[in-house]
Amino acid sequence: MNNSTGIGYTTRGQIRSAKQMTKLDLAKQDLDNHFKIRKGEKWSQPSFGSMLPFYVFQPLDENTIELIEQDVNDVVTYDPRFSLMTKNVRVDQDASSITISIQLLYLPTTTETVLRLKFDREFAEAEF
Repeated sequence: MNNSTGIGYTTRGQIRSAKQMTKLDLAKQDLDNHFKIRKGEKWSQPSFGSMLPFYVFQPLDENTIELIEQDVNDVVTYDPRFSLMTKNVRVDQDASSITISIQLLYLPTTTETVLRLKFDREFAEAEF
């Protein structure tokens, strides 16, 4: 098997079967999963995860945006397959959600990609 190709499967978002994924898709899924684990949830690594779910109902002021940008930087830096393309993280907020858009460079193939994360009321309430 060629080392540059990786194949995996996910049942996330699938009703009856698994979906085949490539290395880039798998890496983005891993990163998405990392963002959706709250800091303190991983038993053996209390500093692993993200604080983004906690910002859903916070005022989107300069301080909160700075905290979000730092959290995004920490999570992306943790994964050696990615690098942030820009330090600016796009944050959109409405009454019950925040959406984060991150421009990334997938290092194994130097492919530019965007990861969009949405945290909303349902996600925040379902996890407590």
